[in-house]
Amino acid sequence: MNRNPVVAGSFYPGDSSILKKQINVYLQNAILKDNQRDVLGVISPHAGYVYSGQCAAFSFNALKKKNFDLAVIIAPSHRFADFDFSLGDYDEYLTPLGGVKVSKKIVNELKNKFSMRTSYYAHNIEHSLEVQLPFLQQIKPDAKIIPILLGEQNPENSKRLANILAKCFKDRLDSTIFIISSDLSHYYNSEIAIRIDTKITENLENLDIDKMEEDSQQGKIEACGMGGILTLLYLAKQLNYTGITNLDYRNSGEVSGDYEQVVGYLSSCVYK
Repeated sequence: MNRNPVVAGSFYPGDSSILKKQINVYLQNAILKDNQRDVLGVISPHAGYVYSGQCAAFSFNALKKKNFDLAVIIAPSHRFADFDFSLGDYDEYLTPLGGVKVSKKIVNELKNKFSMRTSYYAHNIEHSLEVQLPFLQQIKPDAKIIPILLGEQNPENSKRLANILAKCFKDRLDSTIFIISSDLSHYYNSEIAIRIDTKITENLENLDIDKMEEDSQQGKIEACGMGGILTLLYLAKQLNYTGITNLDYRNSGEVSGDYEQVVGYLSSCVYK
């Protein structure tokens, strides 16, 4: 069974040639200042490409530095929260660029050894994971994926998921990367949004998981994929990845011209 695209033609172009050209322009314009080599994973936004595509390109250029063949993609479920986390147990995820194969062997391992389940109703309509795929196809067309949606986002579920991933992938790290799909604050004016989002970027740079948890629970910061961000931080701590660089930050006002209600976008990289 394949998972069909649901936001092709809206969040990103439905025409393959236009889509390839757009992504390549974003990648060419995403100039990295640092030289991260041993990459564990990235944080990448998931809005329409016209708003967040250029920001996302920084993360995918960072991933190009690693010779991986497996991408674990962790994305938030925007419409359903009646599960902890859910595996996308499909054969392929389809996009205008073709199919992205799911690693069925590892999916079965996660199901059998760690009792992970699939909530198809959530996966079938969710955009936050799908929008990462065309970028992945452009930089690593043969890579397989492990698609994971987070339902109820809280520190406990993030810790559980990080523990599972650490056990499952500790001997596969040389060929595995993690992509965390998340936007930041929503619908504040640009000045307030930048102030809120700066707290997140500072917590990341300091690898301060406790502060990230505290700020999130107290409503001082916002990210629709905070559960995935925390998962990556817990995972990095367990696996001794101590470098984090924020590669790019921007908000939707820079494209729309509306600075009264913006959405924040961040590209970050975790490495050795």
